[in-house]
Amino acid sequence: MLLAILSGILTALSMPGFLSGVLIWFSLIPLLKAMERKSPLWCGFLSFLYFYTHISISFYWVFPTLTENFPEVFGRFPGWVGGVVFFLMGIIEALPFLGFGILYGIFSKRVRRNPKLELFFVPSLYLLFEYLRGIGDLGFTGGRLSDALYKNVGIVQLASVGGTLLLVFIIVLVNTLFYILMRKRYFRLLYIFMVLGVIYTLDAVIGWYLPLPENGSAKIVALQPNVPVKVKYSVSEKELLEKFTRLTQNLQNALVVTPEAFFMTDISRTNTKEVLERISSERNLRILVGFPTFGKKKYNQVSLIDGKFSNQHYAKVRLFPFVEKLPYPFIFRMFSFLKALDYFDPGEKYTVFKIENFPPFSVQICFESYFPEVSRVEVRNGADFLIVVTNDGWFHYRTALIQHFSQIVFRAVETRRDFLQVANTGITGKVDKYGRILKIIKPGEEASCTFEMSPSNGRTIYTLLGDYMVYISLGILLFCILMSPSGKSPFS
Repeated sequence: MLLAILSGILTALSMPGFLSGVLIWFSLIPLLKAMERKSPLWCGFLSFLYFYTHISISFYWVFPTLTENFPEVFGRFPGWVGGVVFFLMGIIEALPFLGFGILYGIFSKRVRRNPKLELFFVPSLYLLFEYLRGIGDLGFTGGRLSDALYKNVGIVQLASVGGTLLLVFIIVLVNTLFYILMRKRYFRLLYIFMVLGVIYTLDAVIGWYLPLPENGSAKIVALQPNVPVKVKYSVSEKELLEKFTRLTQNLQNALVVTPEAFFMTDISRTNTKEVLERISSERNLRILVGFPTFGKKKYNQVSLIDGKFSNQHYAKVRLFPFVEKLPYPFIFRMFSFLKALDYFDPGEKYTVFKIENFPPFSVQICFESYFPEVSRVEVRNGADFLIVVTNDGWFHYRTALIQHFSQIVFRAVETRRDFLQVANTGITGKVDKYGRILKIIKPGEEASCTFEMSPSNGRTIYTLLGDYMVYISLGILLFCILMSPSGKSPFS
């Protein structure tokens, strides 16, 4: 159990905002050692314990959000209930890896007889359950092993071929290789340093030969209003409009983008609509503004103002479970107290915004940037660059902001599109199509900043084929099982 917990700790410490991504190449070795010659059920428990430890440490910043911020802002439940919810969240996230451990326990005795089969069996099995964790109404991709590589620009280029699941496969393969080497009677640490040397040399060489960053032709002014969450849900619409006016007072002939829910009211039904239309018309500003709508349906959306409120909107499609929608109500109805303002209806499509003399682009809202499929669909629909608008004002710790911002590194490389994040309290910044972080606004500052986006219209292998690595992994698993000697029953 201690070895499984150690694996969880090492994996967490390799995540963005923690110690060092280099730990990811060793983090699974203690878990594999712990599961040696154990029964399938015991392996399942150890694997579950590993991932529960990892996710609980990696997302520690959710704990104060649930125990302090939510109770204080909404007053629907006491802090201790938020602590229970955090505990249950870790269980839900770790449950798929119960299956990983069980299947590993069933087949590991067979594939261990042939290290070449074992080397590919383990990463294929891990990838399958990592994929399963990200689908469905409770699906989430945060905490993937690949997140540890967001600064390794050279290695990350592989995401354009196979997405982050390909990176996960490589990481687990390297961990398995080191584990196999350490089992040998005459193990030499030199082999591990040689493998790591090759990895980081390739990373540096690929990064060095990437094309230089381009001067983008599409200029966007991003607003970072820096409104604390304890104020955001009580501040008046008038005060927010004054902040918008102050941040944009010297702007003309530009596209202005606000964070998610810049206004907390439905401004399409108030005088703010006319004020923004007048500002847009007088100064030739196109304004992409975030606010909730409360008509026949309720949406978390962004709308384009181009002289007048246009008919171009994007309503968030992938709603955040429990906070914006209640997943599987017949099971989780008791957790409805976790909702924020209200439950929203999911949007019906991924919009491509089209403005005269401006490249087409698409917008995502908040944690949608964690899901590769959203970016893939938007690019296939014709977006030449991507924007995510988010609140991110709930979190006490900068780790949360770094983890969220790191996601657009992978989405940019997967689709070969420049990606801009516009956040309430930060991090607001741009990542180019090769995953290089080029410019950010310092978190915790009120500011407006111009970003130059370079439009692209090509298609990557990953954009076209998606998560095909799942099918390759299934094929590898079947091959390894069929080619490994059966020996005794795995349940004996």
